[in-house]
Amino acid sequence: MASASSGRSSTRSSACGGRGGDADRGTSWSPIAYWEGPLEYKPTVYCKCKKKAPRWISWSIMNPGRRYYACINRRAGGCDFWQWHDEDSTTPFVKQLLIDLRDKVWALAKENAELRDSFADARSGTEQQLFGTLQWTALTTALADKESEVFSLTGNLKKLETQRQLLVVAIIDCMCIVVGMLFT
Repeated sequence: MASASSGRSSTRSSACGGRGGDADRGTSWSPIAYWEGPLEYKPTVYCKCKKKAPRWISWSIMNPGRRYYACINRRAGGCDFWQWHDEDSTTPFVKQLLIDLRDKVWALAKENAELRDSFADARSGTEQQLFGTLQWTALTTALADKESEVFSLTGNLKKLETQRQLLVVAIIDCMCIVVGMLFT
């Protein structure tokens, strides 16, 4: 933000036309989308480096909404070129209104980001619960299948046990008959 002492602005603008982007970037992004890109203006203003100077919007407390030019490379060793595009004709009321609106946009952007994060967390939790429910359903179905199989095998086991007992009785009867035939 521009300070009252230097008159300079450190407003960060992204390559996407100064729209700001994520609310977690802090409060140094433009609260509104630029109507035109920083280099899409005429007549052209050149900095001391002989490059076209981008036109930015200040969102400082002293100069909200006021446009200015600055060297495109000022943060990377460029020149110190900086000049206002607009005259400072904004009334104190309008300045305060712009600042309040800027702060509200930033607060809403932050709240929106927090709500999106909360929604993502809730969605993740819901997906985990759904996955757990699906696993539980699959395990319950598998358990029911196993219980049905155990019930069926228990029935077969009882039949086989009965048949075994009948076979043992039949073998004993046959042995008794054979022994009886031998002694008679």
